Amino acid sequence: MKKAILLALSIVLVLVSLSGLAQAEEGPRFVTIREWLDAKGECGDCMLLVKVTQILNPVLAVAEDDTGAVNLFSGSGEDSMIIDFMSDECPREGAILVIANPRYNVFEGSVEMADWSLLRVMRDPALDEAK
Repeated sequence: MKKAILLALSIVLVLVSLSGLAQAEEGPRFVTIREWLDAKGECGDCMLLVKVTQILNPVLAVAEDDTGAVNLFSGSGEDSMIIDFMSDECPREGAILVIANPRYNVFEGSVEMADWSLLRVMRDPALDEAK
């Protein structure tokens, strides 16, 4: 009887530890633009590392990584979430952005990311080396 109880407790402990590992793996993960496109804009809790290659207007820029390029639309959502790419405080061409949870822009489809959150802005190290 004791062996059966110990075996049952061991199995429960193993299952609990495995479920804890699975939950840890479900956190945010980095994806590429290609993976985002393949997932049809539904990447769950994901982040992308993209470089701003061209600023088209105050709320639209072209962003790319090694796998592709998309328009990065910042004009949707609340006014507080709109990023003015042409303001002095905002990312410039060549800036590297970490963005989270982008979706397809419903008006433009897969060519444009919308409803994303800016997590971090970094300078492109290549721009620093060129100086």
